[in-house]
Amino acid sequence: MALRVLILAAGKGTRMNSSKPKVVHSLLNKPMINYVLDSVEKLKPQKTYLVVGYKKDLIENAVSPSFKNVDYIFQKEQLGTGHAIKVSKNVIEKYKGDVLILNGDCPGVLPATLKRLIDKHKKEKSAVSLITAKVSKPRGYGRIIRDNKGNISKIVEEKDSTSLQKKIDEINSGIYCVNSEFLWTSLSKIKSNNKQNEYYLPDIIENAVNSKKNVSVLKVSNADEILGINTRQELSMQENIIRENTINKLQRKGITVIDRATTYIAPDVKIGKDTVISPNTYLYGNTTIGGECTIGPNVYIENSKISSNVNIRFSSYLDNCKVDQNVTIGPFAHLRPEANIGKDAKIGNFVEIKKSDIGTGSKVPHLSYIGDATLGKGVNIGAGSITCNYDGVNKHRTDIGDDVFIGSDSMLVAPVVIGKGSTTAAGSTITKDVEEFSLAIERNQQKIIKGWNKRKKKD
Repeated sequence: MALRVLILAAGKGTRMNSSKPKVVHSLLNKPMINYVLDSVEKLKPQKTYLVVGYKKDLIENAVSPSFKNVDYIFQKEQLGTGHAIKVSKNVIEKYKGDVLILNGDCPGVLPATLKRLIDKHKKEKSAVSLITAKVSKPRGYGRIIRDNKGNISKIVEEKDSTSLQKKIDEINSGIYCVNSEFLWTSLSKIKSNNKQNEYYLPDIIENAVNSKKNVSVLKVSNADEILGINTRQELSMQENIIRENTINKLQRKGITVIDRATTYIAPDVKIGKDTVISPNTYLYGNTTIGGECTIGPNVYIENSKISSNVNIRFSSYLDNCKVDQNVTIGPFAHLRPEANIGKDAKIGNFVEIKKSDIGTGSKVPHLSYIGDATLGKGVNIGAGSITCNYDGVNKHRTDIGDDVFIGSDSMLVAPVVIGKGSTTAAGSTITKDVEEFSLAIERNQQKIIKGWNKRKKKD
């Protein structure tokens, strides 16, 4: 569709009492600006523009790299929403078509709602269309003023409203679809003669009415999705709304969530049927979990791909890793980025895996660190074993062949290759490659000094 989008994200968000711009604050470990961009990108606009100002670098860094269709417009002075659009004029004034305008602090807005607004705008051939909602506590929002026939006549901001207008419970969402030619003409008429000395974008509604232009209103029944975030309290409330909606959808799809109150699942997470999510579990980012898994309790997973029939036990932490089917992990396991766990493998308690491939059926049962390594099939790592991958300057790899047995407390000093079917004796420090089907032993000769403790006590 012929559509361009302007997202307003230049303000400081002073009521957040933060040194960061409001739109970089996270809900379920995802910056709120990315929620808005997600909804917008599903509309497939020609171009999306993000109007930034205060600490713009933080906003640009917070925007997910997956959004390829986003350009930035810098608003040096924040003189109101109308001023933000005026600043954008030089960038998009040659574009002829509809412009969708919304704020960067409304993470709950759904793409379906935005599409309804655009469709209504086109169908009714309006100069400007907007979304409104009725709320029980309208304080802080612009009020929708209607005439005797029930038609919208203008929008009055909270600080400029009369005591009678403050009682109106229909609010402005700050989301508009505007014909570009009307937008630029109307902006030239906006004045800053108000209590905040700002240029209000909502004033284009009154301009349209006075010019006998058609104005469409989409009133949504669920106000939660269009509410903006201005305070830490509102941030928390909106996160809970998104979290509850996400869990509801998952439960309808056949996923068991044992304790909703202590489970945090981001809306991008995908989970298969008959998986059970235990209390105090956190699932964030681009995470996929297969069917018939058991997750938790006290598990944190982010940006990871978990196959089916996986059991992730108590207090395990997984970040940017892959886990194949029929794997058991934990308790107290840590899978760091680029840990790839093969089918039927076992990663036990107090084990850390980093940038390593663990082969099918291999086991790292307990108290071990495997970093920058490749393990073949059927490998067994004894307790307390370590791949010594860092020499103080560079990282080196350890390659372990199929069916290798690593004895307890083995130190594998990389770079080193442990051949297929070989064994390292417990307590060995392996610094040289081990041939296939060999036994590698590195120990000092054991000495026994008789009577040592008796003489020590006499001294």
